[in-house]
Amino acid sequence: MAIGVLERPGLAAVLLVAFTIGHVAAKCPWYWAGTHAEKVRWGVAVRGVARAREVIARHPNYGHGLLGVSAVTSVPPFHLAAIAAGIVRIPWPAFLGLCFVGRLLRFGALGVLPSLVRGWLG
Repeated sequence: MAIGVLERPGLAAVLLVAFTIGHVAAKCPWYWAGTHAEKVRWGVAVRGVARAREVIARHPNYGHGLLGVSAVTSVPPFHLAAIAAGIVRIPWPAFLGLCFVGRLLRFGALGVLPSLVRGWLG
C-alpha cells in the first residue's frame, strides 16, 4: 500500500512491477517443492497429493483457475496454491504468467487504495 502514497506515478509503476516480480520469484521454490511431491512420506500429505491429482485428472482446468484466483485474492493461501501448481504440473510458463498477472492486479489494487481513500477524505 505504500506504493499508493508516492506522488510520481512512473516511480509507483516501476516499484509495483519490481515488487510483483520479487513476490512471484519467491513462490518459485514452493512450485519446485510441489513438483517433488512424490517423495513425501507423511500420511496426511500423501493423501493430499493423491487428492489433488485426482481432482485435476477429472477437471484439468481447475488448477489454472485456482492459481489465478489465489494470485489475486490469496484465498487459498498463495504459497499453498504454488505448491499445488507444482503437484499437478501446471506448465512453468503458465505458472509464471498467472502468478505475475494475478499479483500485479492484487498489488495494483492495493496500491491505488490509499489514493482513493485520500480522495474520499478530501
